[in-house]
Amino acid sequence: MFLIVSFLLSIMALSGIVSFFNQKNIELSILLPKDIFALRPASFRIRAKNKYFFGLFLLRIKVFNEEAVISYLKGEKIFIVNLTFPERGKHTINEIIISSYFPFYFFRRTRALPVNLEFTVFPYPLKCDISFLIAEGKAKIDSTISKGKSYEGEVTGVRAYSHGDPLKYIHWKATAKTSSLKTKEFSPPAGNPVVVNLSDFSGNLEEKISKTTYALIELTKMGNPIGLKLDNEFYPPETGHSHLRKMLYALAVYKSK
Repeated sequence: MFLIVSFLLSIMALSGIVSFFNQKNIELSILLPKDIFALRPASFRIRAKNKYFFGLFLLRIKVFNEEAVISYLKGEKIFIVNLTFPERGKHTINEIIISSYFPFYFFRRTRALPVNLEFTVFPYPLKCDISFLIAEGKAKIDSTISKGKSYEGEVTGVRAYSHGDPLKYIHWKATAKTSSLKTKEFSPPAGNPVVVNLSDFSGNLEEKISKTTYALIELTKMGNPIGLKLDNEFYPPETGHSHLRKMLYALAVYKSK
């Protein structure tokens, strides 16, 4: 009887040691999606790296209430965890939980890995009518708000500098490589500039923000230079995804005054 008990205790001790090293030798990091919207699933990539020579087995990685299972890991792999956030604004992932019953399922070992990753969740794009925003009258009014501004589309290439090209359009990297002045080429904007306000839409504050988000995204797809008026903040009409993200960020962190 003593030998049996000793054997079982040895197995349990061995199980604990193996389980400890099975979790200790994993390195995890989170790769954020490019854009995260409230109420929409976003795919967060978890990069798992085995720091040891031997393989790792049967690990569960948990972020909030979502899990991914690592059946076997040797080297490095990417795993997907889909997360949905109910509200716009700043959010933080404080930790990743690692757990495993490996190797003998005697007990479950759990370990918390701190990550403290902060990111911004954009407002939910609530579908609505935006035809009035691109009506001739609205576009004319908005054009007077940003009068004197020139609008260009996305950069599509470079060409040799011509006399009269504005200095701000010079492509300095291409110039340095070729030792001759190069100018950026732009695609033409597809529509008139439009400035969007929260007051353009009905509903409570969150509904107005969501409808404004939808309008900014759709008008950007159409090629219109888009601007945003948000209390005392003004984003002049521009084109391009980076400009859109600036406005979406402003809406994400907006607080009514």
